[in-house]
Amino acid sequence: MAHRRALAYLSGPIFLALVALLCAREARAEKRRTVVVLEYRSAARGGQQVARAMARQIARQTSLKVISPEEAQRIVGAGLPAQVARCRGDASCTATIGSQIGADEVLLVGISQLGDLILAIQRIEVHTGRVLARLADSINPRVRVRRAVIDRYLRQLLPPSDFRRYGTIVVKSDADGDKIFIDDKKRGVTPAEPFRVPAPGRYGVRVKRIGHNDFVTRLDVLPEASVEVNATFTRIGGSGPLPWYKRWWVWAIIGAVVAGGATTVAVLTTTSPTDVDAVLQLRR
Repeated sequence: MAHRRALAYLSGPIFLALVALLCAREARAEKRRTVVVLEYRSAARGGQQVARAMARQIARQTSLKVISPEEAQRIVGAGLPAQVARCRGDASCTATIGSQIGADEVLLVGISQLGDLILAIQRIEVHTGRVLARLADSINPRVRVRRAVIDRYLRQLLPPSDFRRYGTIVVKSDADGDKIFIDDKKRGVTPAEPFRVPAPGRYGVRVKRIGHNDFVTRLDVLPEASVEVNATFTRIGGSGPLPWYKRWWVWAIIGAVVAGGATTVAVLTTTSPTDVDAVLQLRR
């Protein structure tokens, strides 16, 4: 009994702690990391395009938010290249610059020249100053580095999950509590936060409301784009205008014809915008 009481006592705080941990992990997963690309040169004339090309490729192929060397200089000022040079490739010193810029990581492209250009690239975590990955390569200074080579560098430096790209789906309706399904999986109820989904991709969205026909649509989501869905509903059994053969006046006319012989009857209606003036002539 004692251990059961202890378990009951702890289950509340433990449960809340687990929920908080899961929420924190989800929030970190949802947040896009910011990577700044910086360049450190030592007696090298070629390879000016490498750092810029890496920044462009990160923006094109990953889910990361990237700050190019040019954008970093606009943030810090004209003295940025001198600051980077003073660090001389030291990870903790470079991390301090990344913190000034507001980045989570620095991709430091070190370029020196000994006949060929020597690239020494480090991926540095800003808040710890730790080197997460590094690689070295030599390239011909007279040949532009191909996109495929830049892609190979990035896939060696960055985790595979960074190459998954995402967009968002925003689902709205005029009431609370409508159930939201994306590709037949329940994702919540209205009002709901935007749903982050892998992109590019095509998704089916279904919104359910009690007593109404489901709202259903399909949509395409592009990377880093947001698509808004405004759900509208019709009541189950509710519909537009009745077909002609279900209208009361049609059968009233037919009844009059059957009872009174050949006749011409004019029916003028103004009860509904879907009703029209009608003249029906029947002969036996």
